[in-house]
Amino acid sequence: MLFLYRPRQTYMPYRTPRNMYQQTAYNREMQERFDATRRVSPGGSGTASVASSAPRDTASQLRDLADLHESGALDEAEFAAAKAKVLDGDTGSA
Repeated sequence: MLFLYRPRQTYMPYRTPRNMYQQTAYNREMQERFDATRRVSPGGSGTASVASSAPRDTASQLRDLADLHESGALDEAEFAAAKAKVLDGDTGSA
């Protein structure tokens, strides 16, 4: 019960903004700092967001596709389409 007798902590390591414009600018800055730490784009789902999120080398992507094809998760047509997409995406970014 000792914590009940302690005085409230009033020290803040930063100065609070004085008016609404400063508060809005501060909020925007904090949001931009947070958005800069994101690794995955916030919108979209599926293969489009995965393909554009992190730069991966073509060899590892083709290796992953080959593993999926060997395990039976991808048939021949799906494997060929995915392989063409990976190879086409590699030439478009270079």
